[in-house]
Amino acid sequence: MKTDEYTQATDCIEAVKRIRLGHTDEGLAMLETSEVGNTIKNLTKAEVAYWREDYKNAMYYDEHSLADDYFWTDPLAVPHHLRAYVYAAQNIGSISRAKEFLDYYIAQQHKRYTAGYIAPFNDIYKNAMRRLDGLPGKDEPVDIAIYNEGNAPSKFIFYGEDDTTSPQVAEGISKILSIMWNKVPTMPILDLYEKYAHNITLDDNHIMAARTYLKIGDYEHFEKAIFRYISIWRPTDKFEVMPMKLFVFHDIASNLTTSFKNILLAMEKGN
Repeated sequence: MKTDEYTQATDCIEAVKRIRLGHTDEGLAMLETSEVGNTIKNLTKAEVAYWREDYKNAMYYDEHSLADDYFWTDPLAVPHHLRAYVYAAQNIGSISRAKEFLDYYIAQQHKRYTAGYIAPFNDIYKNAMRRLDGLPGKDEPVDIAIYNEGNAPSKFIFYGEDDTTSPQVAEGISKILSIMWNKVPTMPILDLYEKYAHNITLDDNHIMAARTYLKIGDYEHFEKAIFRYISIWRPTDKFEVMPMKLFVFHDIASNLTTSFKNILLAMEKGN
């Protein structure tokens, strides 16, 4: 971000906070009158548009924000937005438009970065293009598997002197669950997740639970896991207003109904 944009950014922080608190239209109106640069405005507006399923405008905003993504302060926001961008293009049949933009995007990155720094952008570009062609990217998350046999959950639970491995404390249960997925029979680990869900602070555990519930066809508990994830989500960029990471997981993104997205957009999060 340019130096003058940093100094101007303070007048849009309140707008971003209003959006995160669920006052979306009020926050967008405040953002529009802010003096912050258009790159940042478009980043924030794109996130809202994706969650409102306003895919045509979401693509437009991202095309006018990603082109200057070196102004962004969270490097992970770029691949997350590009995941959502491809998802949007597929939903409205704008594959050619998306490919044209991605060609422009990678050309811009090659102008900006030397050979030693361009590799991650090449990978992002190639994987996005594969997804537009209906092929899996080489960075797809591991598929969820259902297990009926395996180690008992008790094998992973023990009490250390500092309680950091105790399921009774947030750090403990987060650690325990993070090493148990795909190693323990599915139903026992979901039972353990539900028992301590209120105490889980590692968002990946809520995502794994949500994906597992989808795999077994339990949509009600899938929604509850996503609610929990949203409630503990903390942005890593001060201009992010929604957890774009969820678009990384096609099973999750494709099962977020319009009404559920609206509920999540309107709930308090990210502060």
